[in-house]
Amino acid sequence: MKLIVESGKRILAAFDLIEGAEVTLGASRRVECTVSGEPYLSRRHARLRPGASQLEVEQLPDAKNPIFFNGSAHDRFRMKPNEYFVIGATSFHFRAELAATINQQSESAPIRQFTLGSDELRARGGREDRMRLLDLMELPEVLRTKTRAEFYVYACGLLRLATGAQWVQVLTSSDGQHTILAEDATIDRATPKSISKALLDAAVSAAPRPVTYCWTHPVETNVQATAYEGVDWAISCAMPVPGELPVLLYLAGSADVPGGYTTLDTQSGARTFLRDTARLVGLVADMIGRAMALQKVEAWQTRMSRFFSKRLVSRILEADASETLSPKIAEASVMFFDIRGFSLMTEGKLERILEHEGALRKTLTAVTQCVYDHEGVVIRYMGDGMLACWNVPYPSANHVESACLAALEIVDRMAEVTDGWACGIGLGVGDVVAGSLGSDQVYAYDILGDVANKTARVEGITKIVGVPILATEEAAKRIAGGSFLTRRVARFRPVGMDLPVDLFTIDRRPTEEAEYQELRERLAVHERGLAAFEAGDWETAWKALHDIIQTDPAARFVYKLALQGKPPRDWEGVIELTGK
Repeated sequence: MKLIVESGKRILAAFDLIEGAEVTLGASRRVECTVSGEPYLSRRHARLRPGASQLEVEQLPDAKNPIFFNGSAHDRFRMKPNEYFVIGATSFHFRAELAATINQQSESAPIRQFTLGSDELRARGGREDRMRLLDLMELPEVLRTKTRAEFYVYACGLLRLATGAQWVQVLTSSDGQHTILAEDATIDRATPKSISKALLDAAVSAAPRPVTYCWTHPVETNVQATAYEGVDWAISCAMPVPGELPVLLYLAGSADVPGGYTTLDTQSGARTFLRDTARLVGLVADMIGRAMALQKVEAWQTRMSRFFSKRLVSRILEADASETLSPKIAEASVMFFDIRGFSLMTEGKLERILEHEGALRKTLTAVTQCVYDHEGVVIRYMGDGMLACWNVPYPSANHVESACLAALEIVDRMAEVTDGWACGIGLGVGDVVAGSLGSDQVYAYDILGDVANKTARVEGITKIVGVPILATEEAAKRIAGGSFLTRRVARFRPVGMDLPVDLFTIDRRPTEEAEYQELRERLAVHERGLAAFEAGDWETAWKALHDIIQTDPAARFVYKLALQGKPPRDWEGVIELTGK
């Protein structure tokens, strides 16, 4: 079943209707049946419920203009095949035959047939051929501006006019079954058309070269002498698109059209008119196939650019993207980023969020670039937060170091691109399942695993400690020494976690020797104070930390706890957290 959308004599769109599958008609691109160009069509105008032999139409509450059926406005009605309704100046025709699979009927062999060679397909044509090609050169651009269904209808009409065919169809092929996707014809659309399945199968086998069948003319008494009464020739060409079922063009025509059969080609037995037309069909099919393949690559690039840097996108596309992005277990460095106080700053009114939306976008753009600069992958944005990871989909020997460098750079960039906003960053490392995850309808590159949840908890603790970055012990051990200085802040038991975790700060190693020694001494003081704190000697702890708390937030956090004088009776050196 099909819903054909027409304005005047022009077909705007065609939509497949599946029995029992309810769809929405409107001008919005978020609905299943999107129609553009009709000013009286609301974004969500009608709900369509296809049945076995009827179509139920119900006007939605959001629709501002009436639906006319059989000359009067209706809120709900049922229509039979070949009936139509009207919204504004656009008519919507219910057809029952287009979506059906081609009948497996018997057919006679063609009197003549030929398949163009690759060299002949690209041979230089005459003036008339070039003029027809100029009309069809706009097809790739039309493909960019229309849905695939709308484009197929448009291409059928244009190709029929260029070739003089009686009808042109676009079909898809799967396991020897061919289904009509779109059609344009000079004869009544409701008239059944017999299509040569043998020709379609031959076109799939010969792709991307066109195949032509010729039957006897004029029509003989035995109707089986031709594939369809009044049709003397048919041309089909398959358009292979990577990752999709073959899509075919099918043209059928008569010798009685102006400029039909001319002289006989003695080599193939085919008329030269058909050879020129077959070459045109082949070139158009090649043009459309390449345009659809390019559109698919561009869609992949757009989709992947949400997660990967340009260099990674290029690397993925050069390989087998489906294999590269398939879910698999891998070790990953994971980062959870959040803007401190954004929720509090915008609390209460949605208008406040809009006031800061530009600054939020600018901040997340800068943060994303830091991740990309260090070969990370952006998994998802969560309001004012972001989840990123490293070592997937491609392995990296220094992925923990890359994640730490990105985190430090993010902290620096926050001061440059924001008006005093601060951030919290949690870093962890562990095994995850990484790849294209989700549903058949909506999927995205994502990760699953305990390390992702753990890292989100670690980011929350940065607010409590008052530092911008905290890393788990697993991550800190992997970068200790070299370009970084790590310091154990304390041992925590986050809410919902049974086992305590040691969390660490990360600093770049200063290039100046004096600064380096000063930082090392401060970290050593913190280590001594922390040892006393965890041992339960809180008085010694706060005395040891007192001199560095003005310049060291992590030391100040432990110092404030130690100021309470005595630890709890069940003290085991673990700071119990009561909130996320």
